[in-house]
Amino acid sequence: MKTLHVLNGDATAHAFVGAGLPGDVAIWREMLSEGPLLVAPRTDDELWTLRRNWLTTAFGTKFQGEQPDYTIYVVREFEKICRYTDYDEVVFWFEHDLFCQINLVFLLACFDRVDLGQTVLRQVSVDRIEGVADFKGYGQLTGTQLAALYPQAETLTTHELMLATRVWSAYAASDKAALTALLTTNVGRLCHLPAALTAHLARLTVASNGLSLIQQQLLRLIQASPKTPRQVVSEWLSHDRIYGLGDWSLENYLTELAEQGIIEERDGLLVSTATQQA
Repeated sequence: MKTLHVLNGDATAHAFVGAGLPGDVAIWREMLSEGPLLVAPRTDDELWTLRRNWLTTAFGTKFQGEQPDYTIYVVREFEKICRYTDYDEVVFWFEHDLFCQINLVFLLACFDRVDLGQTVLRQVSVDRIEGVADFKGYGQLTGTQLAALYPQAETLTTHELMLATRVWSAYAASDKAALTALLTTNVGRLCHLPAALTAHLARLTVASNGLSLIQQQLLRLIQASPKTPRQVVSEWLSHDRIYGLGDWSLENYLTELAEQGIIEERDGLLVSTATQQA
């Protein structure tokens, strides 16, 4: 059997080398849980152009300096996935958090538009690992642990693919009503979707002080005691199990708070200037 393993990022890819599982590998490196999206792009190129421009604007020199060309880094890997007919099975290794679930939804929605032929789609998607305290992602695991998960791979059906199309449309449009309705839908084997969508709806809600949920959480950390930006990011990440945000995204949230005059940096430490409580 010829297999394509679609991995959720480079951290997983590093560990996967030691798994000893046969097959080819494609690495998904986009972060579709953040930034602008297209509900129904006319071509994939249209989406990639939108995303490339946003990543460059949002992360500037961090994105340009640390990542290879977007075409190589993202688009070429997507094109590997599009050659699914070369394989008997395509196995998606995506976790439970919003970051992974939305990336997975996008890919499954793409497969909903095509004739799979004899290719079978499967997923390895877990939110806990026996013996691993505070499991957050596959990058924490050894190759042996990843290999042990492979027998748990579930076959995905047309139900999951059609659902993915609905979820993607609602998510890309930030349609709160549609997303809320999806919470009571039969999600089939996409069992982590409801929690991820619930978390997304929570962060779409703006509190009376004008701050989003994640902005409020970051502000609370700073109000508890002055911290360096790195300490704030690290502390937030240590508690999160559902959003799957990276350092760059959280740093942007802190920048937004500073631009609003809610926090400022003094002697290298972030302090709150807000009179309202988060």
